[in-house]
Amino acid sequence: MEEAKLSLETEDQQVIDEVLKRLSTFHLLKDESAINDKAYDLVALGEILIDFTQEGVTASGQKIFVQHAGGAPANVLVAASKLGSKTAFLGKVGTDAHGRFLKTTLEAEGVETKGLILDSNFFTTLAFVELDESGERTFSFARKPGADTQIQKEELPLEILKQSRIFHVGSLSLTHQPSYETTFYAVKYAKEHGAMISYDPNYRASLWESEEIAKEVMRQMIPYTDIMKISEVEMELLTDQSTPEAAATCLINQGVQIVLITLGKDGAYLYTEEGGQLIPGYLSHVIDTTGAGDAFLGGFLHSLSQHPILMSQLSLKGLTSHVRLANAVASLCVEQMGAIPAMPLKESVCKRFIGFA
Repeated sequence: MEEAKLSLETEDQQVIDEVLKRLSTFHLLKDESAINDKAYDLVALGEILIDFTQEGVTASGQKIFVQHAGGAPANVLVAASKLGSKTAFLGKVGTDAHGRFLKTTLEAEGVETKGLILDSNFFTTLAFVELDESGERTFSFARKPGADTQIQKEELPLEILKQSRIFHVGSLSLTHQPSYETTFYAVKYAKEHGAMISYDPNYRASLWESEEIAKEVMRQMIPYTDIMKISEVEMELLTDQSTPEAAATCLINQGVQIVLITLGKDGAYLYTEEGGQLIPGYLSHVIDTTGAGDAFLGGFLHSLSQHPILMSQLSLKGLTSHVRLANAVASLCVEQMGAIPAMPLKESVCKRFIGFA
């Protein structure tokens, strides 16, 4: 192919981003690293809330619930931030004590909070998490409405979205308006500016009017998605398929580039257009599975963001090391209580994942 030079005189970053995106689509960039030159490795929009997690009982048999910072998108960011990613959170909490606690928590974990709005008109969402003997969870939410569902698209910090290498969302922001509209607006805007879109449906039955509505709405995000993580439980909800291979194929056929299906202690299935591979997990002493999937995804997105490359150049073989690292992060998370407090430091991950630096 003959070389050609393009001269562009503009200070409009939006124009620059659009030109780079179009050139990369047709593989016309000699230095493709330019499209990956972003201020944030990972930005997420969605819920941040209080997990009141059951931690024992009183002498009279009353359950004890302990306050932890949680919310899947926030968990993902903290997991990545602790590994060294530059991260930013977009969302809304109340001006109550819980909201202030969550903002402080994110800042202490190195997550940028310019996009976190404290709104005095709404209360911070609460989730009560009960654990069975195996560490599995059941959820009860106080969210009628919660502040996280009330973020307006006009409140989004567009400059942060422009500067996202990877932009991540879940489905809890799709359960109500105005956060439903805001989420789709943000995804489209970030994608137009060159971000890879990550999506974790993270199904919570009690937050949806019905399973059928949940299926319909959660599936609407798939066509915009580059990277998608689902659990075994969510496979059939999102694809009507009951096996990892069939579910992943369904998602790949809809345009998803990377499918990650988490299988608990058994690890994760990785799928691309090239096919699929099971990447085994690590042995863990499970105390609390809260945040395990978020830890996995945060680890994967961190690892991926540290090796900037166009989606068209990603290979199944090249992605396996990212998934092994993600498995290591998740295996450490389940050995501690809570979600955000349980996200492991890089040093701990290094010990479990040999060769991670």
